[in-house]
Amino acid sequence: MSTILLVRHGETEWNAGGRIQGWAPVALAETGRREAERVATHLADAYDVDAVVSSDLTRATETADAIADAVGATVETDRRLRERDFGVYQGLPSGTFFERFPELDLLENGADAAAYTPESGESWLDVRRRVRAAAADLAARPGTVVAVTHVNPIRLLVGERTGRDVVESLTEIDADNCSVTGIGEDGRVVSENGTGFLD
Repeated sequence: MSTILLVRHGETEWNAGGRIQGWAPVALAETGRREAERVATHLADAYDVDAVVSSDLTRATETADAIADAVGATVETDRRLRERDFGVYQGLPSGTFFERFPELDLLENGADAAAYTPESGESWLDVRRRVRAAAADLAARPGTVVAVTHVNPIRLLVGERTGRDVVESLTEIDADNCSVTGIGEDGRVVSENGTGFLD
């Protein structure tokens, strides 16, 4: 069984601008590149990393490349670690999203919003299924694995391991850009949203 270190990718211009990224091929901003270098240095100093596995989206692979260089590994990609495919909503501003589409508000509509599948996208339940499958494969590996992914996969994995449902996971848990969240060999969350090394 492995220790899994979940790392959210560095900041992008879309993060800073409050746009829904989904599967968009958005690269890291300058701030995100600096964050990636800092988390890479932290992981190299604090852990004996055996593997680096990443979502195949650009912002994640750029972050993973910095980590792999620091720990002496190569990057493997896994599409199951991607962010949610928001379909037709990709690129829209997040600040006013629920005013325009209140039926998708998890706090207001709970399970119905979690099960909703946007046109050409996927539901939160779909995301949870594929992320859980990816995490199970990672956990079966030996040693320490860094998994570079996105905020919502991290929320869903931490939520599952702390007894939360999908709605609670997505509304009660956070993971900042380039934060590290640890899942121990026993499957328990041992640290959440660590960012002290970014200061």
